[in-house]
Amino acid sequence: MKKMLPLLMVMVMLVFRAGPGLAQDYDAALKAAKRAQKPLLLYFFSKSCGYCVEMDRTTLVDKEVDTMLKKDFVFLRVDTDKSRELTRLYRISGTPSSWFLDASGKPLGEMPGYIKAKDYKKILEFVKGKYYARMDLQQFLEKGPAGK
Repeated sequence: MKKMLPLLMVMVMLVFRAGPGLAQDYDAALKAAKRAQKPLLLYFFSKSCGYCVEMDRTTLVDKEVDTMLKKDFVFLRVDTDKSRELTRLYRISGTPSSWFLDASGKPLGEMPGYIKAKDYKKILEFVKGKYYARMDLQQFLEKGPAGK
């Protein structure tokens, strides 16, 4: 128990320092992912970022991407200008940035930068299908789900 106390204190400090809105949204997203057994996608953006605006305007409104996000993921948009603690926690140095977590909240990886809809769909499929358990993303993109 004594070993857990420092970790618990850090977590509590992060929640309170992050502000009530962020902590509630992030905590709610983690709980929703666990409850639904879906991966969590944290999409970090800034309103002053041209590539973020472009990704919002093209990639994220793509019909197939939008359907996958709604059906297969818990999706949380994180404004880096307002959510500084979460931005620091995930070490976001540029936007846009997509962080993928499994249903338990374990980080799977980050995909930084603007991503076209056709490529984003492939990444979403990779995470949704849990292909990361048996191959890396490059193998998946080159050889497909079968890995052949």
